[in-house]
Amino acid sequence: MGFDRSRPAAGSRRSMDDNGLVRGVILTEDRDAAGPAEWDGCPDLLLPLANRPLVEWMLSEYARAGVRETLIAAGRDTGEIAAFCGNGARWGISLAYQDARNARDARDARDAPAGQRLCQFVREVAAFAKDAPFLVSTGPQLLGSEVYAQLVQSYREHRPCGIRTGRNAGHTSGTSRDADEHSRIYLMTVRTCEVLVDRSTHDYTLNGLFDAALDDLAARGETVLRIDVDHPPFDVTSPEAYLASNERMLASGPESTRSALPEIMDDNFSSPNLVMRPPVIVDDTAELERCRIGPGVSIGPGVRIGHGAAIEHSVIMTGADVGDGASISYAVIGRNAGIENRAILHGSADRVIVVRSD
Repeated sequence: MGFDRSRPAAGSRRSMDDNGLVRGVILTEDRDAAGPAEWDGCPDLLLPLANRPLVEWMLSEYARAGVRETLIAAGRDTGEIAAFCGNGARWGISLAYQDARNARDARDARDAPAGQRLCQFVREVAAFAKDAPFLVSTGPQLLGSEVYAQLVQSYREHRPCGIRTGRNAGHTSGTSRDADEHSRIYLMTVRTCEVLVDRSTHDYTLNGLFDAALDDLAARGETVLRIDVDHPPFDVTSPEAYLASNERMLASGPESTRSALPEIMDDNFSSPNLVMRPPVIVDDTAELERCRIGPGVSIGPGVRIGHGAAIEHSVIMTGADVGDGASISYAVIGRNAGIENRAILHGSADRVIVVRSD
């Protein structure tokens, strides 16, 4: 498979300094994989956190870290993600997409042994990165805004063969067996790619492959760093993780999210019949009647909330319709889903209710 490359809009490219030499890669599963992509057919990269798709948060952080070119590979979801992201000009990034248009090639790739698939994919990533280091996210997760820039800055200062994030403190060189096996963000180099190709003939998960390659390099005396991550990622890999991440984003997300809340709250509090308890975010196109919203609620575009409804600790996605008198807590209501009048949907933090789209 090759790559679809979209040209950035005129003037969107910035001057190429040391940061600009770092490319980006975002990898994720397609709709056939287990996880939130099965909730309502929504690709996991397009799941909203505080009403902004996950991929938008990720690309914003890549841009802040100085990344100027990024490859997105999301299997059969790639086309839908490309339709949303376009050429990346809004982030000042030139986006490329893994070409998933050839159904026969895609089917053959899925039928091939895991090691063979990874080997082919690593070669394609290396071809995209050329000789530049690349920042790679291996799943639908978002780390704190400082982590991406810290990875790039650490590369500029130390020029290691690779860097990974971990939950244990400190940087390491030499052996690194204690690195967090659930690391999701890496910075790789052309030297790492050479080892990745050798290693990918074996059966690994993608994270396992990257960790094994870095362990090999460290064992040979090459410099491999690990950056400590103090806070858990914003994670959409399960309904429970997704809802918790959305509440964290509402409560302590980037300034752009927090600053949107007062305007929305002021507008809605002008009606004495609408009660809101922050943190809450409501899209401008949503229609809310006399109801109670919050805390911990995101209401997406085109949503209608009926008279007397009560919603807390939930995400109501684009186009959903919540009937009069409905009571919802700890739930994810999918795109264009309908909730009947006086329906009661009460989940919990460790057992979130999911309503798929109609």
